[in-house]
Amino acid sequence: MEIAVERKARGRPRSENINLVILEAVLDTIAEEGITKVTMEGVAQRAGVSKASLYRRFPTKWDMAQAAVEHMRAESPNIPESGSAYERLLLLMEVTRTSIHGSRYGRIMLAVISHSHENPKLAQLVYDRILQPRRMRVREILEQGIKSGEFPTSLNIDVAMPTLIGPMLYLGMWSMCDPVSQTSTEDVLRSVLGLKPLD
Repeated sequence: MEIAVERKARGRPRSENINLVILEAVLDTIAEEGITKVTMEGVAQRAGVSKASLYRRFPTKWDMAQAAVEHMRAESPNIPESGSAYERLLLLMEVTRTSIHGSRYGRIMLAVISHSHENPKLAQLVYDRILQPRRMRVREILEQGIKSGEFPTSLNIDVAMPTLIGPMLYLGMWSMCDPVSQTSTEDVLRSVLGLKPLD
């Protein structure tokens, strides 16, 4: 009786796998040490690849940063696809708040914000590729809420969008402190939208 034996493929890792390892090394470095600590030498060492292999894929640090930002988009908190506009917006705000220190994505976003003056080009890239598409989705939810009657027709959407998300960044950054930790996400939402406070 013959027994089938599963054999592992030998040889060098596939190119796409090496790319993934490199990009993960970039994001890990930003999350743990900050943007200024990202170097070609450091990434090559963390990823376990030669500098020559790294430069073949990413000729410059900027090329590598662009690829890492595109890869990071997959870690962006999900925007709920179903439910009322109020429910979707509340969940999005809560996820934004808790992800600041509770996820690699959040730590990377803080690093980008804190070093935006040193690397405005990278900050602009993150805004264009990650934040701007999410901003448009938030606009869609607000428009949905106005249309359904959940939100007042007088709501200024352009003002409401940053006014909703800004406090979540603050509350997430200082979540370890009182009374910040006691501030309700839903209270912020209702205040910005001009809705009656919860009993």
